[in-house]
Amino acid sequence: MTPQLSALQRRLNIAESRPGEDWLVLVENVPEWPSTASPQATTTHADHPGAPFGYAPSQGHPRLTEALVKREHEVSASRLVDESHVLVTAGGMHAVGLVLRDLAARGFRKAVHTTPVFCGVYDSMRAAGMRAKALQLTGTAQDLALLEGEFTEPTVVYVNLPHNPTGEVLRHEYVEVLRALAARPDVHVVYDAVYDSFDFGPDRCPTPVDLAVEERGLTIVNSVSKNYGRPGDRVGWIVTAQEHIARLVPRLEWEAVAVNGRAQLDAVAAIDRGNTELVEGVRAGRAAALDHARTTGRAQPLPAGGTQLWLDLGVADIERFADFALERHHLVLTTSANYVPVVRGHIRFPTGIPAERMRRALTALHEALDDWCTHDAEGKVAHVGSR
Repeated sequence: MTPQLSALQRRLNIAESRPGEDWLVLVENVPEWPSTASPQATTTHADHPGAPFGYAPSQGHPRLTEALVKREHEVSASRLVDESHVLVTAGGMHAVGLVLRDLAARGFRKAVHTTPVFCGVYDSMRAAGMRAKALQLTGTAQDLALLEGEFTEPTVVYVNLPHNPTGEVLRHEYVEVLRALAARPDVHVVYDAVYDSFDFGPDRCPTPVDLAVEERGLTIVNSVSKNYGRPGDRVGWIVTAQEHIARLVPRLEWEAVAVNGRAQLDAVAAIDRGNTELVEGVRAGRAAALDHARTTGRAQPLPAGGTQLWLDLGVADIERFADFALERHHLVLTTSANYVPVVRGHIRFPTGIPAERMRRALTALHEALDDWCTHDAEGKVAHVGSR
């Protein structure tokens, strides 16, 4: 069966095919660097003239693995991680897929995940030959009993905190749940930390990097894309026990040889520069969303973390509404079709955009909803996929 473009990509294609029109594209949850920020750190060609003409080491450029270790010491309060626990990958999704393929080779045929989960992660589980199952996890100690009922065979537990799309964050009590899971020989936890710079809770719990170093049943994946606002670099990383790194490096070499050396050195510059302005930009977007809700009387609680709002629009057919908003209001939206299972009536709305665009976008969204309520949408708008 020929793969089909997602509804999101079809909507983007329509907007791109009509460049003369004023579109509000709200599909991405990669935060944008504020326009007032100093230029983003990027090395020049003169800084690494040989990078395009040779392979970087398969485990990662030594300057980048050193920068990542320093980053985890500072951001994740790690005391144990060193370069032997780090592997550079071609982005966060490559890291997830690489780990899942390795686990499948080790006999893991089942994966469980919270609901909803990004469809790319679900597809990676299936592509690795695993049966994927959604669970209503709460992020509390109660999850342990629920999960233990699933361990009838070697099982992968996928955890994403801060969570895409709900914005739930890691709680201190949950570290003990992760510790109990990681100690089991029949369980491996894949902890996706690609949003770990964006925990805005009052009692932030760092990503459990040292637990991944100490226990053989936990692997952490991360990415420059979200945490440093640089998705074009396609640079991610894995932190796990040294024995897993020793096995993953030849797998990465076999699959891709190495990650682009120039991109790795650009990532070094970005990490050295830091992401304070990027995080503050997301804070400003969140504040603008909250202020807009107060001004308009439309209640919208903020999640504890992440770079998006997970909005329940109260619309029965969210795909039809998204097509309606596209054609009549020039809004390009990400719906719950990007997640598994699909959650009725929801869209993902970015908070990592400038405050002015945030206010404009929320106003346009509410106008589209009001318009939707006064029209017979069932008869007046066709699905993008049927065009």
